[in-house]
Amino acid sequence: MDVDAKDAAPAMSGPLVALTVFAVLGGFLFGYDTGVVSGAEVFIKEDLNLSDGQVEVVVSITVLFAALGSLVSGPPMQKRGRKPVIMVAACFYAGGSATIAAAPGFGVLVLGRVLLGLGVGLSSMAIPVYVAEAAPPEIRGRLVSFYNLFIVLGQAAACGVNVWAAAALGVSARWRASMGAAAAPALLQLAGVNAMAPEDVGDVRSTLEEIRASPHLRRIFGVGLGLMALQQFSGVNTIMYYGASIMIMCGFEENQSVQLAAALAVAQGLGIVCSLPLWERLGRRRLLVPSTLASATCLLVVAAAFARGISAPANHFAALGGVFCYLLAFGLGLSSGPWVVNSEIYPTRVRGVGNSAACFVNWAANYVVSATFLSACRAFGNAATFAGLAFVGYAGALWIHRSLPETNGLTLEDIEDLFRRRCAESSGGRTRVPTDEPPDDGPLDDRPLA
Repeated sequence: MDVDAKDAAPAMSGPLVALTVFAVLGGFLFGYDTGVVSGAEVFIKEDLNLSDGQVEVVVSITVLFAALGSLVSGPPMQKRGRKPVIMVAACFYAGGSATIAAAPGFGVLVLGRVLLGLGVGLSSMAIPVYVAEAAPPEIRGRLVSFYNLFIVLGQAAACGVNVWAAAALGVSARWRASMGAAAAPALLQLAGVNAMAPEDVGDVRSTLEEIRASPHLRRIFGVGLGLMALQQFSGVNTIMYYGASIMIMCGFEENQSVQLAAALAVAQGLGIVCSLPLWERLGRRRLLVPSTLASATCLLVVAAAFARGISAPANHFAALGGVFCYLLAFGLGLSSGPWVVNSEIYPTRVRGVGNSAACFVNWAANYVVSATFLSACRAFGNAATFAGLAFVGYAGALWIHRSLPETNGLTLEDIEDLFRRRCAESSGGRTRVPTDEPPDDGPLDDRPLA
């Protein structure tokens, strides 16, 4: 495919800009409400005298209920459309933020985090699909990537608010102000999405038997769900949720650690910004594979720094550099890529079920990692924990290379035909590798599976 043709993207219409901006505000809320705990957990633990186990509950309960929210939201999204699901998510965001700000103790704090989790689960499933279905194929990857950019902007904003709160407010007001502030953008999103035109939706239909009986649908689900699991088991949210704690592990003081956590969020955002024009220029696979390999290598650097002794200044700066470069590399592909691919690979008739399953896997894996990270560091040591995450990344890069076909530039309908054709070829005794270009572009589509 001619690169110049790829770059000749259609102009953005006013309604498409408005739809994208108000929709991806949910990404900002997702990032803010999951990222604010990275610094606020230090304040919460001090103010409410929480144990490490209670801190893990506060952090991970949002992820658990995000998984549950995404699991049950497929049929409503299929029947009622993406827009109502996004609006309900905005209500959960606003209600959860207000509950946390007023929480008198651990129990109400957890309730607020549960409400946020439901909002995150609903929005993370509906928003990428909502944007992908409205976007022309030539700019679909770029627009869906804005969702991930706004996630990181939300995480960076959360870290910035935490830094301000630490300097300007008392112990109790610090975390209440930083965690309650998300109610304002949630209400803005609710008003903005409500003003968007209604969608055309179809009836709910049973799809599980069709998925079981269709090899190409099983392959589609395997690729989509596998990418979501890999994104989380590569360790990104251990850093985003426990950024301040990790910086303390690396030998930095508490106040320095909160500030460094903000800088780390900026690193991932920088990677995503750099990747925005590349999703159509290079394609999905050419970003995902190098991003995953580079991320895993950076985690090995962090593991080596801990193994050599973090008390040495050179090693704790090496660990900081490894974490920073990890997030930069992650942002270049593995941050947006799974969401881009999952927003486009499911056929319309199974899209609600497909995205519900994908988001559930993402959040379930996220929950496992976030609920066990501190315990794993205590049980196995920091070096072994980060080395294990690096191993997952290397294995994942090989799997992506072997399993993911290039969907860049294809319409949503043509993507199903691509998977169907590959399954037919495989069942006929021929195995084919995913290509770095869409199949209509010629001989690259005929390379054998490595």
